[in-house]
Amino acid sequence: MSDIVCPFCAMACDDLAIAHDGTGQLRVTANGCARARTLFALPALPAHCFIKGRAAPLDEALDAAAGLLRDAVSPAVGGLSADTEGVSAALVLAERLGAVVDHAASDSLFHGLRALQVTGAMTATFGEIRNRADLFVLFGTEFERHAPRLFDRIVRPPTALFRDAGAARGFLIGPNDGPVPDGFERLSADLTHASAIAAALSQLVAGETPRGGRVGSIAMEELARVAVALREARFGVVGWVAATLDPAAGDVAIEAFNRLVVTANASTRCAGLPLGGKGNALGANYVCAWQYGVPLRSRLGAGPPEHDPLRYRLKSLLAGGEVDALVWLSALNGAELPDTRTPMIVLARPGQPLPRDPEVLIPVAIPGLDHSGSIHRGDGVAALPLRRLRTTAMTLPSAASVLSALLDRLPSSHLPIRLRKTAHV
Repeated sequence: MSDIVCPFCAMACDDLAIAHDGTGQLRVTANGCARARTLFALPALPAHCFIKGRAAPLDEALDAAAGLLRDAVSPAVGGLSADTEGVSAALVLAERLGAVVDHAASDSLFHGLRALQVTGAMTATFGEIRNRADLFVLFGTEFERHAPRLFDRIVRPPTALFRDAGAARGFLIGPNDGPVPDGFERLSADLTHASAIAAALSQLVAGETPRGGRVGSIAMEELARVAVALREARFGVVGWVAATLDPAAGDVAIEAFNRLVVTANASTRCAGLPLGGKGNALGANYVCAWQYGVPLRSRLGAGPPEHDPLRYRLKSLLAGGEVDALVWLSALNGAELPDTRTPMIVLARPGQPLPRDPEVLIPVAIPGLDHSGSIHRGDGVAALPLRRLRTTAMTLPSAASVLSALLDRLPSSHLPIRLRKTAHV
């Protein structure tokens, strides 16, 4: 099988070649990264539902989950690592419950959204960057983990339409770890200073002289070389991995990156490139927006949808004991279970690590392996189709079908919403 879409990171590479044997075991034979090779090879084994660690049939597990949710005062639906249909079904359940919804990877997502509100953004598709960009200035670390095939798919692809495919050069700005690709130079810096570094670069690109001789441990002369390269590039790219930025000020750093891109566009062409993201986080946010008119970190079902990115950050609510029942969806990777004592109903792919036995555990099929579906690519312009690759008698139910069955066990009208005050964070 060829031209298979990989659902396991936001790059959503669509050129994988997959082979399988008669038992349903899959194997990546071409173009996959280490993560894809590992996750596509997960065995199609029978999996049991569990209620507090005790094996149970699916119907009994669903009944137990429904009983837990009927008694909840402040429920939440989180994780949301699934295909489009799975996320949509989870949001419908949240609406029935009057629950808060949030994605496991929403911290990085909302850094970018807050910056977009302040500065706007000038970005480009993966395809346009692959075919045109000749200079990359990349802020972050662990690119091989957050965007495993960035360099062989986008930076230095085998072929490109409007540039020499192997001639791109660039700079890595961040901690001094990991290999440096050919044609790149590392400028070592603490990423807590990313916003200051990007601001100084903006001044240099604009022909101004920043104060001081260094910024974020980088000499101003070195930054001046980056600025000259940006001005002289035919198509420059400023990229970043939001998950590796300062958690307390990631949005401020991305604002500075966006301003740097705008400044560079005064004299040449330049685009922003957000990298990373997992578990179809961008897709989950899109589904919430088109179904309810609000982003994630919202409360659904208790009157009009209420969005508050601080108040409804699920990690904060769990830490503050503000949730009394949690539905956690992890059909893809990237939604590790939170370490919480909150009663949990977990819908997870087989092999998902569990910090403890949840109140209810229901294994679900993996989109793109066990059933068809779609996910959204990290550049925000394409929803890519996922194919069913294995058809064995042991195939698990999809997350969407389990969530729909759970919904059928709840009252058809909204459950009574008992309002309680939630502290802002």
